[in-house]
Amino acid sequence: MGHEDYRELLALEAAGALDGDESRALAEHLSSCGECRRELAELRDTAASLLYTLTPVAPPARLRTQVLEQVRALGDAPPASEVKTQAATRRAGVEDEGTASRTPSTARAPRPDARPGLWQLLTGRPSFAFGTLAASLVIVALGVTSFALWQRNRELSAETARLSARLEDLRQELAAGREQLARAQEVNDLLMAPGAAMATLKGMEVAPQAHASVAFDRNSGRVVLLASALPPAPAGKAYQLWFITDDKKVLPGGVFKTDAEGQGRLDDRLPQGVSRPSAFAVTLEDERGVPKAEGSMYLLSAAS
Repeated sequence: MGHEDYRELLALEAAGALDGDESRALAEHLSSCGECRRELAELRDTAASLLYTLTPVAPPARLRTQVLEQVRALGDAPPASEVKTQAATRRAGVEDEGTASRTPSTARAPRPDARPGLWQLLTGRPSFAFGTLAASLVIVALGVTSFALWQRNRELSAETARLSARLEDLRQELAAGREQLARAQEVNDLLMAPGAAMATLKGMEVAPQAHASVAFDRNSGRVVLLASALPPAPAGKAYQLWFITDDKKVLPGGVFKTDAEGQGRLDDRLPQGVSRPSAFAVTLEDERGVPKAEGSMYLLSAAS
């Protein structure tokens, strides 16, 4: 027998289902093979631990009666010498019939070196069947555990994705808040300048809820407009700022659009030669801007 043949016997030995010549041959092999000794020890530990996972089963009440009946039947059996004589007589009668009257037999005697099949092992060696059943239960338990871990991993992955999306939203909100804070700081710096001034614009009939503030510096000429509650500009349109002078001239400024909340901002410059406009206005014009107001007026400040 080779090494692999002895390895096939280890499971039987661990389950207590190996006896006779095979057991003695395996014991001789184990004396010189450390690998098989370690594997046998592991199999025995596994088999011993599986015993604690099974619930004890009480024997049937009729088992004792059946055993006693079989013992009594053995007492009525003919002597062994008589059985042998009858068997020899039957064999002699069969041989006298001749080869012509014999039919080929489909059953074949098992070869001495043939190994038993799985079903033969299970039915012929109950202890091995018990070990196989226990091993199957362990495999099923491992499968259930693996599925539960896989399901939990999916849930954790989904939760991680949700938290990542939420984190990205918070980052965008933080960036928007920082931008608004920077703009507010710019307006504050502008208002702190020595030549700074500010005007308030109110909504007209087309947008009575709208309002805006304009801060400008007479010395640097810088202008910042902050508008709120303006309706979205139609496609191809934009809001345009106008500067009104003391002599009633209306000079064009820059254009801007609003976001989804109706808020808009415009960074502009005072017209050439104008240091302090008397009023400001906002109309809806072509998005490229126009030199002369043509659209509806949305915002207007009081004359200073």
